[in-house]
Amino acid sequence: MKKLYLTLMTLAVLLLFSACGGSTAADTDNNTASSASLSGMTTTDIEGNAVDQALFGDRQLTMVNFWSTTCPPCIREMPDLAELHTAHEGFQVVGIVLNISESNMDKLPTVLDIVEQTGADYPHLAVSESLYEAKVKDIQYVPETIFVDSEGNQVGEAYVGAKEYDEWNEIIEELLQEVE
Repeated sequence: MKKLYLTLMTLAVLLLFSACGGSTAADTDNNTASSASLSGMTTTDIEGNAVDQALFGDRQLTMVNFWSTTCPPCIREMPDLAELHTAHEGFQVVGIVLNISESNMDKLPTVLDIVEQTGADYPHLAVSESLYEAKVKDIQYVPETIFVDSEGNQVGEAYVGAKEYDEWNEIIEELLQEVE
């Protein structure tokens, strides 16, 4: 079972690397039809700490940004995401690093360097089997971003492509009003 999981994970990550792109007109309007629930997720953060859905419990809204170390648009938007992380009451940003998993942290030094260089001082999580099943298996392009409520259930649509601070801020303000 673990070998199958690792094989599927490797294929998914390879697909993501080939699909990384910036925000184009088609990307910014693209969204996925299915809603994700991260309510049952368990994983490890990049500091080695166990994390579960309680991560979402203290906030009304969490931006979950799926990114890769090989995706320039992902990395380019991280300083803006870091600013947004502290800009709103009841809001946080969480990054899911698609090319590290709980069972394969080979790229962790690269992840840590990127986080430090971009000032992205918000939680970053490794892909686990529960995250893979809940959302990662459906991701076709990076970055992809979803928003979840305090229980880990998706709010609104999924966004494909990088955005700047003002674009994300407008979306966040609308979604915060929706979950109040």
